[in-house]
Amino acid sequence: MEYLQKKYKIEIPLIIADIRDTVKFEEVLTTYKPYGVVHTAALKAVGESMEKSDEYFEVNLHATLKMLELLKNHNIHNFIFSSTAAVYGSPEHLNLIKEDDPKNPISPYGASKLAAEGEVNKFLAIPGNQGTSLRFFNVIGTAAHELMDNSVENLVPIVINKLKAGQPPVIFGTDYSTSDGTCIRDYVDVRDVARAHLVAADSETLPAVMNVGTGRGASVREVIKLVCEAAALNDVSAIEVDRRSGDPAFLCADVTLINQALGFVAQNSIEASVKSLFQDQ
Repeated sequence: MEYLQKKYKIEIPLIIADIRDTVKFEEVLTTYKPYGVVHTAALKAVGESMEKSDEYFEVNLHATLKMLELLKNHNIHNFIFSSTAAVYGSPEHLNLIKEDDPKNPISPYGASKLAAEGEVNKFLAIPGNQGTSLRFFNVIGTAAHELMDNSVENLVPIVINKLKAGQPPVIFGTDYSTSDGTCIRDYVDVRDVARAHLVAADSETLPAVMNVGTGRGASVREVIKLVCEAAALNDVSAIEVDRRSGDPAFLCADVTLINQALGFVAQNSIEASVKSLFQDQ
């Protein structure tokens, strides 16, 4: 917030409220009359969603629906929704995932975001409305405090925290049908995710949904190696244990659509993203 205010030399209002507080949200719409909304608020931990499915649907689906209703009441026609690759579930193939591939979420998190996408699509189908749902793949943070990834379920921060604690990282499953036997994911830098939002916000014609990724995968073993090298800990050996239920062997984005529709290409490789995590440490 301070960075943006200094850069653009304007005061940017910050209102801290729960997404479920419709009274506060309507007050904000009435006061500031925004041109559009970029909706990034959500609960996002897959494991936690298994234990708190009702809360995940309340926040990710029902609060989004209420938001869209208020936007219609205030004649706000532009909406960008932050979604997730979790809507695809656990594909059995090793191909890049396209936007029209089957959606089979295996967690309440993924199911709640997919259901919310459906409500967003209804809003976008109203004449005069425009926007999109951006499906992020595995987002990597940076060393900047504001952008750091502290998720307890994301591989990179898990490995970093293990190394800080003097413990070896853990690989769940080494018998997948991939090049080195471990799961492969598409890791996209949070700075590229931010750019994707900006490009979408500046575009007049948008597909209803678009993948946001790099189109290139990295295996669990490769990611651990990159993190250890960036931390100057090259003698660390990972512990190998059995697979976890529901982990697909391969989940990487086909980014053809966002490239063709918006000219968007992720600028940061996973190597650069991981190195950035240690620049200020």
